[in-house]
Amino acid sequence: MNKVKKIISVLGLSVVLLFTGAANAEIKIGVIDVMSVLQQMPQRETVGKALDKEFEARAKTLQQEEKKANDAAARLKKDGLTLSSSEKTKLNKTISDFENKAKAFSNDYRKRETEEASKLLTKIQEAVKKIVEEEKYDLILKAEATLSASDAVDITNKVLEKVKN
Repeated sequence: MNKVKKIISVLGLSVVLLFTGAANAEIKIGVIDVMSVLQQMPQRETVGKALDKEFEARAKTLQQEEKKANDAAARLKKDGLTLSSSEKTKLNKTISDFENKAKAFSNDYRKRETEEASKLLTKIQEAVKKIVEEEKYDLILKAEATLSASDAVDITNKVLEKVKN
């Protein structure tokens, strides 16, 4: 029985010493506000302009079709009881076609926006990796995941400077 107690004591002491050593080692932690960096990146404005240009023709066409759809809806509301069934069907089709095109446009725009945002996030990740290597950080946390952090550990501006270059 004494041997078991000695083994447990030795193991317990080893664990305590292990954790004491880890507690004495300095851990360098950084916090980054990714959304802030994303919002302030100069590339973000360039991407926005490129997307607007890419979708400009479709947006203009959609605006024209929106006017037709609004006119059709107004006519249905005003004259709905007196219109023939084929005329109602035609007006409903105009409205439905516009809604489908608007939905497709919105989905396509969002998809492209997500693709471009992903590229920007990759640049942010690369900047963070460089800072981690250069300044020997052990842990980087997203600001959204922390309850509180001092300005001393905030590396948001450092990352922003890296992505600007």
